[in-house]
Amino acid sequence: MSVATKTNGVYPVAPGTKLLGEIITWSASGTSIAYRALIEALRDSDLDESVARELAPRHAFSRACKKLSEDRIIRQLAEDADAIKFQFTTEHREGDHFQYDLETVLTLEKATGKVRCDLPGLATLAQEALDECIVTRNGSDVTRVIQRLFERKADLFPIRDNGGCYFVPREHTEFIDRIGRFIVRINGSLRRFPVPAGTPHGDRSVQESVASGLEALISEHEMAIAAFGEETRPDTLERAAERIRQTRFKVEAYADYLGEEKAKLETAFAAASAHLRARVIELTAEKGSSRPTPVPSLL
Repeated sequence: MSVATKTNGVYPVAPGTKLLGEIITWSASGTSIAYRALIEALRDSDLDESVARELAPRHAFSRACKKLSEDRIIRQLAEDADAIKFQFTTEHREGDHFQYDLETVLTLEKATGKVRCDLPGLATLAQEALDECIVTRNGSDVTRVIQRLFERKADLFPIRDNGGCYFVPREHTEFIDRIGRFIVRINGSLRRFPVPAGTPHGDRSVQESVASGLEALISEHEMAIAAFGEETRPDTLERAAERIRQTRFKVEAYADYLGEEKAKLETAFAAASAHLRARVIELTAEKGSSRPTPVPSLL
């Protein structure tokens, strides 16, 4: 019996085999990469580098706290437009109980990322940890980057409840190639498993995965609409309408994968559109305005 071997993470199929798409999974765990190197890897792979966002000092400091929290507790104490103050409290055990003592109050300047406190050694340690977190990215950051790339250019349909393994329709094969080049550049790995058409179990599993993914999108639209209130801006309503339009386009684009599930999704889409229109009308009535909120145009 011959065994297929993979090339560049892709398992080959016989010429002429019709594919539904691929199952992909990637690994970036343990990855630590400089932010500039991450940007270069995206650029060299012809991918949108804007998905790798700079890390604000306040978020970087939250990561740095994990390195600074041994034998101490760090809590935010106060915040204004320019700075955030954190209380550092040491913890130690005395007999049958723990003792807590105020160590210092550290101030983080939000614009510059500079820290200061009355303990020079701790201030230096905190600044070094913060600076390192600002200029490096970890495996979780890389996964978020990949997910954002797919949100903008393709679609990931989870095939397991906890994520981590996805079906990608055949239309996006070239995009997966670019993702693969990017992941290799940052010393991660991407595994790709082609899904041939025409097998009962494969066809059904793909149909269920795509339908479930689209149902989840529609549910997100419904929850967003339910949360709209009097303070909701018109442009927020229009963005919600645009997201619903995009979902409708996906339902049409993936009709071949959906089979009988397509009709159910179209019904759910129509309901979400109707709910958005009804909510806009309700908001206009609640405001009692002579200038009604414009109803977003839904195709």
